Amino acid sequence: MTEQSVCECTPVVGTRFEDERGRPPSLAIIEAVAAAEGVDPLELDVLSDTIDLESIDKLLTGSDGTPIHIQFSVNEWDVFVRDDGAIRVCDSNQVTDPASVFEKPVRESTTPP
Repeated sequence: MTEQSVCECTPVVGTRFEDERGRPPSLAIIEAVAAAEGVDPLELDVLSDTIDLESIDKLLTGSDGTPIHIQFSVNEWDVFVRDDGAIRVCDSNQVTDPASVFEKPVRESTTPP
């Protein structure tokens, strides 16, 4: 467990960016944050104002085998992404005991709206 993957927030959405639809990491992140907020991805405030989605796609899809872990916050959500495709969106307002965000139980997201 790396220090970056430890959080005190509660995971509310989990998904993967390497699925059968072949969606890029940025799209999966947008869909996961929208699921956490309970809105359609098209209704979500523009994430590109907060993070560089194109750079995230390049970083996660062009990995040379070095483990990559990205963490950022948007609104009340803490977002964690690993190069193996795992994505967790956590509610920073719901504090839990510190633990690896990828080991905490999470409500797995279903097909996005």
